[in-house]
Amino acid sequence: MKVKGLLLLLFVLLTLIIAGFIGSQNSHLVSINYILAETDMRMSVLLAITFSLGVLFSVLLIIGYILRLKWRISSLERKNKKLSMPANVS
Repeated sequence: MKVKGLLLLLFVLLTLIIAGFIGSQNSHLVSINYILAETDMRMSVLLAITFSLGVLFSVLLIIGYILRLKWRISSLERKNKKLSMPANVS
């Protein structure tokens, strides 16, 4: 479990370093038009927001997929247990 946590920490640090590098290279103001309003923000902030939303969306999809697989595994284990029980034949 400790190796998994260390790998996660290294991944987060690498992501932050890459985000810092991208942010330092993109300080231009851009105009953002969305349905209800318009705003100006720095390109680095826009990239950080879109990157974070992409990571969050991906994690939610992966969690949903993992939960579906775990549910299927438990369902198949129950079915297997039910089929492998010896029948009371008199």
